[in-house]
Amino acid sequence: MQEEDVAPSVYLLESMRAVGYSFPAALADLIDNSITAGARRVDIDVDVVDGAFVTVLDDGQGMAADVAREALRLSGSPRERTKDDLGRFGLGLKTASLSQGRVVTVATRSAGVTTVRRWDIDHVLESGRWSLLELDEAESQALPSWKAFDQQDQGTLVVWQHLDLLLGDANDRREHLSELTIDAGKTLSLVFHRFLRGGGGDLAITINGARLAPIDPFLESNTKTQFSKPEAVNIAGQHVEFTIFTLPHPSGMKPAERARHDLAAGMRDAQGFYVYRNRRLISHGSWFGLASKTEITKQTRVRVDIPNTLDQLWQLDIKKSRAEPPASFKNHLRRVIGPFLERGKRVHTFRGRQVHQGDLTHVWNKRDHGGNHVTYEVNSEHPLVLTLNASLDDPQRQHLEQLLGLIAQSFPANDLYAHMASSSLPGSEQADSETSLDQLRLLRSAGVIGSDVNEAVAQLGLIEPFNQLENLRDLLVLIMEEDNHGAD
Repeated sequence: MQEEDVAPSVYLLESMRAVGYSFPAALADLIDNSITAGARRVDIDVDVVDGAFVTVLDDGQGMAADVAREALRLSGSPRERTKDDLGRFGLGLKTASLSQGRVVTVATRSAGVTTVRRWDIDHVLESGRWSLLELDEAESQALPSWKAFDQQDQGTLVVWQHLDLLLGDANDRREHLSELTIDAGKTLSLVFHRFLRGGGGDLAITINGARLAPIDPFLESNTKTQFSKPEAVNIAGQHVEFTIFTLPHPSGMKPAERARHDLAAGMRDAQGFYVYRNRRLISHGSWFGLASKTEITKQTRVRVDIPNTLDQLWQLDIKKSRAEPPASFKNHLRRVIGPFLERGKRVHTFRGRQVHQGDLTHVWNKRDHGGNHVTYEVNSEHPLVLTLNASLDDPQRQHLEQLLGLIAQSFPANDLYAHMASSSLPGSEQADSETSLDQLRLLRSAGVIGSDVNEAVAQLGLIEPFNQLENLRDLLVLIMEEDNHGAD
């Protein structure tokens, strides 16, 4: 092992460790470098048993020896960036790695030349020298994941060891690292969802052999998701594009979608802006002061795409995990966001009503008393109510009216609100076939529906709850046959 002197300030190593990276954010910074290097695969391995190492291996173009040394300099490395570069200050590799462990090794291969360098904080402290270590062949071969790296013609392997900050004071390393690894997988699936295969890109990321699937926060593959046309705002001569999405109600989601935390119990916190820099998610879950997080606006999410040329204006931090929009962007969004928030509110209004044509006759009527005060009452003009009412004498009609009033006064609004707040769908079970038959027989005997099945289907298709019966035609045919048999 050879030493190569460098000259940072005496407290720089420890101060770089205190930036505040989470484990997922640190991994994401390394993946940024891999994507910029043209990688199509990134393999992450975490030793969840002993906590001895974390490795990140990519198949990108690798680095020449001088470039690798520059990448490990304990200071920013100003360079000319391309428009697709995911870097920021040139500090990501060092700060992200040192934030997790005391020993960081980088092995890289480019044009057939392999370079292996290491920062070891304890060696620096013990020797009193700011030495970047160069590993020999035997030391390199002892590195975790070296065998996989050595089979590649090009690429970069980053190894974190002596994981003091990652492990913290955990008593059970296996449980602690297993939880961190699972959380990291979910985070990376979201942050890089537009790069991952299946999410529109051609990048594959694995963690301990398991390939990550993209997590699309906008459910663009769901046909019930609503979205605006992309709109561009000019900021400092650069285009910033935004698209506003209204997610479907849980009843319109697939079971796998409803199982996601950000679409279930965490949906309220997940609303707001999703800011992407070169398609990589930077920050999400904030309205930046333009709106408040409420239960009835939680379906709304806004995708914002910014170029890396506006990093300073958007106050992008070193971890690339937070961005604050400039005033010009806020002013524009303030003018257009209102109607889309209202659309998100309407997702929760009168769920499950299927209108085929004309006006649908509802079972429940909504009464707006102004000042955000609304009540619900049973529709007295519903055919079933009218039919029952017609069969009663005056005292009985009064009793029916009192009963319907009691039902309206006892409408379980608080319980319904609690269900909606947790994104769970309140019970809306259809009546069984026998109950539906009894209701249809009542309407038939009262002359509300005629003897023509097609006309009856069209008529009942505009009346709740019959409009939701998948077997409506079959039930009507059965009733008509009963009438024919009775006539015989």
